[in-house]
Amino acid sequence: MKHKKHVQGKRKPSHPLKPHHPSKVTKPSSKNGPKPKPSSSSSTYSHRPIIPFSPTSSLLLIGEGDFSFTNSLVATIPPHISPATVITTTTNDTESVTYEKYPHSEQTIQTLKSLDHKIHFSIDITKKLPKSLSTNKYNCIIFNFPHVGGLSTHLDRQIRSNQELILAFFKNCIPLLSMDGGIDDGSGNIVITIFTGKPYDDWNLKELAKSVGLECIRSFKFDATIYEGYKHVRTIGFREREGDWKGEERGARSFVFGVKDDGRRRRKGGDINKRKGGENKGKNNNGKKGKAKDSDGDDDD
Repeated sequence: MKHKKHVQGKRKPSHPLKPHHPSKVTKPSSKNGPKPKPSSSSSTYSHRPIIPFSPTSSLLLIGEGDFSFTNSLVATIPPHISPATVITTTTNDTESVTYEKYPHSEQTIQTLKSLDHKIHFSIDITKKLPKSLSTNKYNCIIFNFPHVGGLSTHLDRQIRSNQELILAFFKNCIPLLSMDGGIDDGSGNIVITIFTGKPYDDWNLKELAKSVGLECIRSFKFDATIYEGYKHVRTIGFREREGDWKGEERGARSFVFGVKDDGRRRRKGGDINKRKGGENKGKNNNGKKGKAKDSDGDDDD
């Protein structure tokens, strides 16, 4: 017996409640009787914030600008990292240029240093990294909002320059990943957060990752509000008058990458491909070979 397909106007939450179908519909025996409980709906369903590392993860943060994100991992109550965790954080600028661009960062940096976190200035992620970074292994390497700045007004050249930046970042960071400690119990992870929409979608982040042997494990909406005191700043530095630039109001998404085929153990939910609808080993439903769909496990939160 065929069942009619139920079409729902709104997207179901990732963990939908089981529908209740009573055999009979009854009314309360009196006006003063117990009122039926309100049914759950998507409007009351909330998602837990996703943090792509654990409180004890060894972290390397790239391109930190004013270091407000680094500081938020310590300042958020409760903190996102344990007191014993040491953060290694970097910026492309020299120390003096950092203070010139972001005057408020000096106090932040002093606070981080007092807590024994490692601050590195003048780190160009596109070039060979110093031994102080390259001899260590990290559970999670994070690059929030990578951008080369206004190198060109030509859109295609700007896109190409940012793709080259990300490729160099991937290549330099893969050797720094630990063999464990990733969010999927596999090797370490690389996390990149970028704005959504044009021109950022044209960077083809997942394809760049695949070209260097990485796979997208999952992606999720970036929620800056869970990082207390963090605010996105422009690559060019702080300006008293930012004009009509509304970067803070744009949506953003984080992408978590891992080394492809590293033998990572799958989550309790089973193989990632199964969570995406059953595509497995590049075969379609008829058993014929075909193009496998992305298995990055996107979370629409």
